[in-house]
Amino acid sequence: MNFLTNRSILKDSNFFLFWLSHVISSMGNTLIPVTITFAVLEVTGSATKLGVVLGALWISRVLFVMFGGVLADRLSRKKILIISDLLQGVNHLIIGILFFVGSIEMWHLIVSSVLYGAVSAFHSPASSGIIPQLTSKENYQKANSVLSIMSNIFEIAGPALAGLMVVFLGFSTIFFIDALTFFLSLILMLFVKERFKKESQAQESYWTDLVEGIKVTRNYSWIWSTLIIFSVLNFATAAFYVLGPIVISENYGGPKVWGFIVTAGAIGGLIGALLSHNIKLKNPLRFCFIIMPLFVSIEFLVLIGPMPSWLIMFAAMLASASIVIGAVLWDTIVQKNIPQNLLSRIGSLDSFVSFVFMPLGFVLAGPLSDQLGMTMTLIIITSFVVVSSILILFVGDTLKIKSGKKYNLEF
Repeated sequence: MNFLTNRSILKDSNFFLFWLSHVISSMGNTLIPVTITFAVLEVTGSATKLGVVLGALWISRVLFVMFGGVLADRLSRKKILIISDLLQGVNHLIIGILFFVGSIEMWHLIVSSVLYGAVSAFHSPASSGIIPQLTSKENYQKANSVLSIMSNIFEIAGPALAGLMVVFLGFSTIFFIDALTFFLSLILMLFVKERFKKESQAQESYWTDLVEGIKVTRNYSWIWSTLIIFSVLNFATAAFYVLGPIVISENYGGPKVWGFIVTAGAIGGLIGALLSHNIKLKNPLRFCFIIMPLFVSIEFLVLIGPMPSWLIMFAAMLASASIVIGAVLWDTIVQKNIPQNLLSRIGSLDSFVSFVFMPLGFVLAGPLSDQLGMTMTLIIITSFVVVSSILILFVGDTLKIKSGKKYNLEF
């Protein structure tokens, strides 16, 4: 694999420390979704209360992510990441202790989820924005790729590992382990150096800085058009994970086949991350706008009928691979073309798209299929993806963003 060769970005000791910090904290993070699900069910036995806890996490992310981007553009991103690791570590250490002594209550889990969501809303834009401060421009894509590779590996292994740990170790131990991963990540971040300083900017109010980030997005069609595509794809991806299990249950007997499809998608994400490491394109945005909608649409079309299960697995793999490649290329384009003192605000808008439109897909897909029927719903979502991508593909300067060219943006 190219990222392990002598020319690898991981040979850079400074970036390696950041990468290792990211790997360790990500390893702990992938344990939490499964753990918190079964923890709430253990404490309350209520699916409704599980929804409250998960909803609290998502709502806090949505509320704070835009301000997280503003803060990361104003302050040291390294310090924000360190403080985030500290808060998350203390958060889960307390929950681990409460489980250990048998004093855990529903409100503890709600508060913990709110804090977890809020802190992650500050961590995410700081993490994406710090890359240009750690390595040179020619290494941005490789940096984004190696980070994505490890994230996708943990997405494959994390849920299964968490399930086993719940059975054999218990909730307190898992939260203790997760707290430890945050503290180890914090220690590593202390030694990371921000080699390339971001541009200074006049200190305005938080609201003024937030509005500036929105204006930048609005003024450049290659930014807002990409965010629209990601909005559509996030909605469609969420809908697939609602409608897919229904189709599989009705035609192939249920969870075993669906588990294979989800695993195939996760493997596709890993393949996409590996392929993105050295991929070189003259016009990366055009490539993204073609392959992502194409393969996501195919993912829906194979559910009509449905097609053989192996074909659904293959489509899920292609869709996930295309989305990961698109995400790596998008992050690289933004890092190369947006001034560093605006990067985190653009990143926070990107995160906001994910946090808002994925839940909408989860919520609306089921009712749509109940009212319109499964086949019609699948056709409508596929058409929505295809038509929106065709329209956006020919908007303004979307096709003019090319690799290796610097765009001077005036605000």
